[in-house]
Parts: sequence; C-alpha cells; structure tokens
Amino acid sequence: MSVTPHFFTANSRLGMINVPYRGTKLNIGVEDGPKSVLSEDFLRHFANPKVTAYKFPLPKDIQESDYPEIITRLSKKFAELINASLLSNETQVVVGGDHSVALGALLAVFTRMDPASVGYIQFDSHGDVHLFKTSPSGNFHGMWLRPFLGEFDSPEIASIVPFTLKPGQIMFIGNLKLENEEKKVFASRKIINITSRDLAKDRQESLSRIKDFIEKFNHIHISFDIDVFNKELVNATGTPAENGFQPNEVFDVLDILARAKQKSIDLVEVNPRKENSQATIEIAQKVLLKLIE
Repeated sequence: MSVTPHFFTANSRLGMINVPYRGTKLNIGVEDGPKSVLSEDFLRHFANPKVTAYKFPLPKDIQESDYPEIITRLSKKFAELINASLLSNETQVVVGGDHSVALGALLAVFTRMDPASVGYIQFDSHGDVHLFKTSPSGNFHGMWLRPFLGEFDSPEIASIVPFTLKPGQIMFIGNLKLENEEKKVFASRKIINITSRDLAKDRQESLSRIKDFIEKFNHIHISFDIDVFNKELVNATGTPAENGFQPNEVFDVLDILARAKQKSIDLVEVNPRKENSQATIEIAQKVLLKLIE
C-alpha cells in the first residue's frame, strides 16, 4: 500500500503574541503560511491530496490570563483531530503557522504510537526550549518543545505531554543561536546538533551520523522551521537567521530523511505578508516535496 501525504493546515500565530526577540514588529501574517505553501499549483504534485484545516484564534481574541489554558486545550484538540483524520496509509504533514503548532503535531504522534520508537529531528536556527520565566520575548513558539523535555513552568501545558524525549532521541540541524537557559538544556539533555561547521569539516561523517540516528527508530518526526536557512534566502519569516544554512547543506540531509522507514513532518514559520515572500514560499515547497517523495 502506497503512503500518501495528509496535510493539516494549522493557521496560527498564537505562539507569537509579542514582538519577536530583537524584532520591531509583530509577526502578523504567519497564520496565512499554510494557504501560501499549499497553493493549488503545489497540490497538483499529488494525485488526490487530502487537506484538513484547523484554525486557531488570533491573539487579539484571547485574554492573556487564559493563554496557558488555551494553548493546552487547542493543542490537545489539534492532536485529536490529526489522529481522528489520519488513515493508516497516510503521512502526517502539518503546515503552520508559527512553530507552536508543533506541540499538537508531536502530541498526535506520541499518542498513536510508542513514544520510545520515535526519533525527533528539528531544523531550526533557534532552540525553542525556553521557559516562560526565561523567554526574552514571552512568545510560546520559543518554548513549545520544552514540555517534551520535562520541567516546564506551566503545569497546565505540561500535563498533556505524555512522554519525555530522552538523550539520544533528539537531534537539531542548524546554526543555533541559544540563550543561556537553552545552552543548559542542550548540555544536560545531550542534544545532538549538526551545524554548517560540522558539514564543512567532514560532510560524509556528519551525514553518516544523521543516517545512523534515523536507523535507530521505527518512526522519525521532522519539525522544519524555515528560518534554518540564511535570511538572504528566506526573509519572509518571523525571526530570520543571520547565519543560517545554505540550500545544499539542507537538501543533502533531506535526501537521507526522505528514505526514513516511517515519518511525520511539520513545516512552519512562513509569513507570506512579508517582502519577497515568494522566494520563501518556494523553498518551503521544495522542502516538503523532497521529504514526501
């Protein structure tokens, strides 16, 4: 039986209710990312594409005091929608929205299969493992992964996460810009990080490490933040990277991940309302096509 993508559009910027760290404007428009990436032309690549929509409320429509409860409730509902809609021959592909939508996406994966059998790979220029009390922006898109590592400072959000990712189960690919709290978390959890420097020093050895990692698990969940690329390539995102990856670095890795036995995918942080957004949209589409092939 062939495996086909089932796209879940997660129209949200709930993870970016404040101005991004070192930014000057709210990231208004990232909630429109799914529509721009999953265009009619893009969907023509697939015989019978299935698209299931889930729309989150806008920040202006919620009270700040209700924020943890809303993130908890809506992420859980999104996970339930995914698992109720996904057929056994389909690949889960979530298209955001800001990166906080990946909380529900990863929760769905962990709910329907043995969490210990899942390897997690995140492409990013940021760690996303802050606490509310350490986040420089207060934006949940920079802390959504922390509940899966334990010791999160919102018991409400932490309560819906059924499993903690163990050392050796998580890998980051990107030139990460980490604050002190995140550096501590990466060191204590022994999180693997493959950088441009690693690839330049010994590309074959780095690619072999990635291949060895995915072969340890029955399922690989790939969470892809478009800002892993250098901002000269993908300016239309919330926090563009000054020192991001070049395309050949990323696509060499995607060639390996495309061959994973079983996978699920997130693609997030495309903002079509920003200048020169078409270039960012096109590279996001190429990433999805490579991973789904």
